[in-house]
Amino acid sequence: MRPHHGKVALFTGKNKPLALAEYPVAAPLAGQALLKLTCSGICGTDVHIHEGFLGMPEMPLVIGHEFSGTVEQMGSTPMRDGLGTTLAAGDPVIACVAMPCGQCFNCKRGETASCLAFGVTYVKDAGEAPHFHGGLGEYLYSPAANLVRVPDGVDPLAAAAFPCGGPTIIRAFAYGGGLEAGELVVIQGNGALGLFALAWAKRQGATVVVVGSEANPERTALMRALEPDSFLNYRTTPPETVRKTVADLAARLGRGDGADVVIETSGNPQAFPEGLALVRTRGRYLVPGQYSNRGPVAIEPQLVTFKALRIIGAAQYQLADIGTYLDFLRDHADLQPLFRSAIKCYPIEAVNEALADASRGVAIKAAICCHMHT
Repeated sequence: MRPHHGKVALFTGKNKPLALAEYPVAAPLAGQALLKLTCSGICGTDVHIHEGFLGMPEMPLVIGHEFSGTVEQMGSTPMRDGLGTTLAAGDPVIACVAMPCGQCFNCKRGETASCLAFGVTYVKDAGEAPHFHGGLGEYLYSPAANLVRVPDGVDPLAAAAFPCGGPTIIRAFAYGGGLEAGELVVIQGNGALGLFALAWAKRQGATVVVVGSEANPERTALMRALEPDSFLNYRTTPPETVRKTVADLAARLGRGDGADVVIETSGNPQAFPEGLALVRTRGRYLVPGQYSNRGPVAIEPQLVTFKALRIIGAAQYQLADIGTYLDFLRDHADLQPLFRSAIKCYPIEAVNEALADASRGVAIKAAICCHMHT
């Protein structure tokens, strides 16, 4: 009888097609869970890695960090997820690849999302057992402490839409002091990060302006279903017009001379100097979107001084932020069909097509899915 095997997609170098490989599926070790794939999204970070803008060690890697699946087998029982919820075979879970050290200055202050020795679980040679280290595979071995159970009342496929983007935005807003009802928020970009930021800010009672693209009709339709108060197409609206529109809206709302919060989600370096000009005096500029080195830009630093701006970066998220993301979906069940509609499923054999579509923005959320969802 043929041993149980599963497929993975291997990253072997900058701009090289991902290569399929098969490995045996073994029992998990104590403290581990063996997960069977439901849906594994391709994040902008995966695109950056593939294009060489985020360096990786020279060994075959199973990249990907948006793995949602079901618990197929546990290495020990009883077992709890990273937030203390008991796990059982068949439970839907989201896997987190983050490995904060727990010992550095920031970790000891509870700021594990900004660990000074931050690592990820998938940076291991795929040839090393148990092989299924990262998200782009039909299985994943994960420490139980890196799992969050999807609660009852949440569609696992809806949760699979933004399992990285959602917690990333939640962490950025947390670092920025949260949101108050009535604040004016400008979101730069309407990709995965921007769409979740829109849903989050609207449900906090904010007035929201999105500056983005209409290149993808499906993404545009989803954005409009999330009901921004205003949308400006950056391709057809000059930056000075964007600034005037935001300033005029702020004046009408009695919010001062600009947006209370601008959040940069596009990843376009040129968005940064434009965003500085949109923030009101004493406003907050949140920057979770600049996740790769795309080169320098010129800024007007006196804006930071004279407007007393607060500029806040946020690169990773904490495990608890995944819990907040799932609670948000549970509490706003009407969003679940919209989130689920964002996913475009590909079989693992089409992983390079999925990666290309993610890079070109053809799919809102390109994802490798198990056969029942393709």
